[in-house]
Amino acid sequence: MPIELAGLSRVFSRDPPAGVFDLTLTIGKGELLTVVGPSGAGKTTLLRLIAGLEIPDSGRLVFDGRDVTELPPHERNVGWVGQPPAIYPHLSVERNLLLGLEMWESRRPRTARLGESEKKKRLAEAIDVLELAPLLSRRVSDLSAGEQQRVVLGRQLVRRAAIWLWDEPLAHVDPPRKFEFRRYLHLLREVHPATILLVTHDPVEAFALGQRLAVLRDGRLQQVGSPIEVYHRPADRWTAGWTGWPPLNLADGVLARPESGGGLRFAAVDGAFHLPVPAELVTHGAEGQPVTVGLRCEYLSPVVPSRLPTDPHLVRLPGWRVSRVEFQPPRFLVAASRGRWLWSAWTDLTPAPGDPIDLVLDPERLLWFHASTGQRWISERSDRSHP
Repeated sequence: MPIELAGLSRVFSRDPPAGVFDLTLTIGKGELLTVVGPSGAGKTTLLRLIAGLEIPDSGRLVFDGRDVTELPPHERNVGWVGQPPAIYPHLSVERNLLLGLEMWESRRPRTARLGESEKKKRLAEAIDVLELAPLLSRRVSDLSAGEQQRVVLGRQLVRRAAIWLWDEPLAHVDPPRKFEFRRYLHLLREVHPATILLVTHDPVEAFALGQRLAVLRDGRLQQVGSPIEVYHRPADRWTAGWTGWPPLNLADGVLARPESGGGLRFAAVDGAFHLPVPAELVTHGAEGQPVTVGLRCEYLSPVVPSRLPTDPHLVRLPGWRVSRVEFQPPRFLVAASRGRWLWSAWTDLTPAPGDPIDLVLDPERLLWFHASTGQRWISERSDRSHP
């Protein structure tokens, strides 16, 4: 079922901002949209508005062409998976799986209710997909957090609402089990391709699961797009910094002309390094204009000072020193400092803190932002260089 949000607002506070503000968004039928942002960004409020648990102050909410803004929750055909999981601990797994469907059926006319054979079919599919057969007779209170969440997902599959709202469903799942749960989520969609909004504060999880991402900050949409688009072509400096790990390497500076002459270049504010700038900045920028440059860690390579880059297109930044080394299997994360700047990079090297090091980068991987607004300078050259 497609969902349309038109200027939707639910304001709890404006200073500091709390709620959602003038949110316009369309989610396609059967789409899995991940909503990502920090705590307090308005993610859960957005789900509550769609579910009917909150009434908007303004704007419209449309399901499949029907205005449901004032419709009560039980008439919206929406399923909710929250955290912690909402289950009945004194009942067995099998009873929990069936309860959602039974409660939904009790509100429908008798002529519209499912037959027993269809109920059994749905139950069997949920048990099979989520591998719940060994747990059916156990009470939910005796299960682990991960097993309890599988029961909640199974209840949604038996119920088969047109829209599924998942509020951080993996928050209480142990890290080694999260990859397995992603597999479960995709299997659920193969059985019942509902329209899904999945909320998370983890960008890695959002990229792994979503067909599209909606990035929220202080109740407002920062950017909506495919995972690849949001990652490689972020709309602004904040989005670029939030959607990635480790955090984006950033440096403030100005457009300047070298003393030796030539075109505009980026000069870090303390003069620690210079970088070539794309043609668009040369065309539309002005000497002395403040800009911010960003680079993701995977596009920055630490090298020992004696090693020369083999590609003449690459830019070398000498004179850095290793500040910290973390082993994050299978690679090392190196934090290198020079002056006021601390940049991070992935590497297979094993340098020690205090070692001198140079940094090598591809200038086409740089992201350029307006210093005043934080918006990204759209560079056709850099956009073409990314997927």
